[in-house]
Amino acid sequence: MKKLAVILPIIVVGLTTSWYFDFWHKPVEKIDELIGENYDYAHKIYFQTDPDKQYKMDVNDNLNEFNGGILNKKDILTNSIVHVFTWDYTTHKKTIWIGQTEKLESEIIDAIRYNKKVQF
Repeated sequence: MKKLAVILPIIVVGLTTSWYFDFWHKPVEKIDELIGENYDYAHKIYFQTDPDKQYKMDVNDNLNEFNGGILNKKDILTNSIVHVFTWDYTTHKKTIWIGQTEKLESEIIDAIRYNKKVQF
């Protein structure tokens, strides 16, 4: 019984620490299962909530490092306006970039999960 009283708190502290410091994820990761899907899928099925932040931008403008990753997808866009949606969680954020393509009117052209401590 004394062993359980020692082991259980160690397990709880270990799991809490792992969750808080997000050890199981890289600082920045692609969300491959969203790329190529449409916004409705991401909103209703994947996230199931409204984004915490959203804005639109023109890919022909000067892009900062955070948004610059979509430039390699510029050739599939049929319109230069891209909508950006971000969901904010306790330890990380998830952002998707939506553009108009020949395949879909609101296709997810890029999607990432990143630790809140990452600076772009």
